[in-house]
Amino acid sequence: MAAKAKTREPETKELRLRLYTPHDGQKVLHRSQARFRVATCGRRWGKTYACANEIAKWAWEHPNAMTWWVAPTYRQTMTAFRILTRNFRPAIESVSLTHLRLTWKSGSVTEFRSTENYDALRGEGLDFLVIDEAAMVPKEAWEAALRPTLSDKNGRAIIVSTPKGRNWFYHVWARGQDPEFPEWASFRFPTSANPYIPPDEIEEARMTLPADVFRQEYEAEFLEDSAGVFRGICDCIAGELDEPKPGRRYVVGWDVAKHQDFSVLVTMDVERGHVVAFDRFNQVDYALQLERVRTMCKKYNNARLLMDATGVGDPLLEQVKRMGIQAEGYSLTNTAKQQLIEHLAVKIERREITFPDIPVLVHELQTYQYEVTRAGNIRYSAPEGFHDDCVIALALAAWCLRAESGYSGLWEFYRSLKGDRNE
Repeated sequence: MAAKAKTREPETKELRLRLYTPHDGQKVLHRSQARFRVATCGRRWGKTYACANEIAKWAWEHPNAMTWWVAPTYRQTMTAFRILTRNFRPAIESVSLTHLRLTWKSGSVTEFRSTENYDALRGEGLDFLVIDEAAMVPKEAWEAALRPTLSDKNGRAIIVSTPKGRNWFYHVWARGQDPEFPEWASFRFPTSANPYIPPDEIEEARMTLPADVFRQEYEAEFLEDSAGVFRGICDCIAGELDEPKPGRRYVVGWDVAKHQDFSVLVTMDVERGHVVAFDRFNQVDYALQLERVRTMCKKYNNARLLMDATGVGDPLLEQVKRMGIQAEGYSLTNTAKQQLIEHLAVKIERREITFPDIPVLVHELQTYQYEVTRAGNIRYSAPEGFHDDCVIALALAAWCLRAESGYSGLWEFYRSLKGDRNE
């Protein structure tokens, strides 16, 4: 029988010297022995440092362990990658920048993954998992890909995030508050629990931010709706996609793909205000995009189209019209985009539109955000590293829906917006 391979004993004394000094709130997280730890944290509380030390300690004390750090995008994993490579370099055997992988001298491995293509997360068995910014991770990534990776090795997980409404992250946090789930523990750490953040800074944020935004971002509270742009999203989820019906009127919103973005078509029934068709695709040349648009509009009773006419969309609009489609363009200048998004927000809050449970659409709506510029203007966008193609396509369809419902003057209004390019 072959001799069992020897593993290097961890040099705990050396590594212990490099562990950070946690503040009192971080100590609470570290002391928990629960298999699943869930923490909702205010901005700048120190969750990344806390979790970086957790994963390093586990990788060192459990030789040959497989550990992952997962975030919504690869860019969001880089802070942890830098912390670990900088603070624990003597304990690391090798660093792969190409594969974002650390191999420890204990034989353990730490890999950094994103949930942008969460199907690629299947298959690996994990000993330890950190999910950072979990509120922005799709529910399906946790349920279908990440949770199963912990089963065969009885792996452990730390799930941390600033909250974004009451999505799946809220539900696993609530599980940690329920004594019927002894393997789970959950915590709420507001920004004020970090003694290194000046109280005056927190008070300034309290005075200048909308109340709901402060409660969510600094107090780490789970609000009924995320302190983002759209309220009542879950109430609008209803029904299924549907085939066209004779005599019905339909409208289509098209957000045109640019660079690495997705092209999205959203078709709505004018009478019901319901999304009946949804098409999302990328890496398709413009000729094929135009053909998919033509097919969609023709299929749904020669539906009227409102498309993003910004940049490459403007010349495409003329080609669409030459194909015999009733189409108008909407240039997404700052003012026009604000009007478009706020119109959609009202539609959703009043439940004047509905849509099936399309995960990518729902996720984009839930994570969509706004910021107030130094000039006092509101700017709407997806979080950095995310897409807003579904949001824009739905917003265009909803705007077109209103015009088709009898507000004919709106067609002239957004025609005039096409010329507003210097906003």
